[in-house]
Amino acid sequence: MNMQVLWPQLAFVLLFVALWLAVSFLLSYISGWAFLARYYRTARTFEGRYERIRASQMGPLGPFGGARNALYVGIDPQGLYLRMFILFRINCRDLFIPWTEITVTRGRSFFQDFVEFHFRQAPKIRVRIFGKAGDVIKAVAGSAWPAESSPDPVKR
Repeated sequence: MNMQVLWPQLAFVLLFVALWLAVSFLLSYISGWAFLARYYRTARTFEGRYERIRASQMGPLGPFGGARNALYVGIDPQGLYLRMFILFRINCRDLFIPWTEITVTRGRSFFQDFVEFHFRQAPKIRVRIFGKAGDVIKAVAGSAWPAESSPDPVKR
């Protein structure tokens, strides 16, 4: 085969892969995942089942942050396991956050209830879970669920 014929296809594939890797890497910082990984990256495997959270937000940018609906959660009595959707897992290794490192608030946004997790070692990063998924996580966590605090009425 003639290399001149293959060059455009090869260039497209290489450009696509490079762009995908760049977007995935950028997503890890926009969502705050890379910052959480500094403190909570785990090598231990979660023995339970991960559940995909269909309505979530993650990161310091609120609704403009990354990781929308690409989040998987595993729960056990020791803590919360977080995993990114496989296509975005570049620079997003699995996380384990002990319940003792988590504070929880509840709120309402655009007619939908949510549970928001804040992390002691990375206070500007939050994970917001919409709908009934927050109640399911609470039920599975059982007595390990952290005490809920009221939302801060003063925005900082």
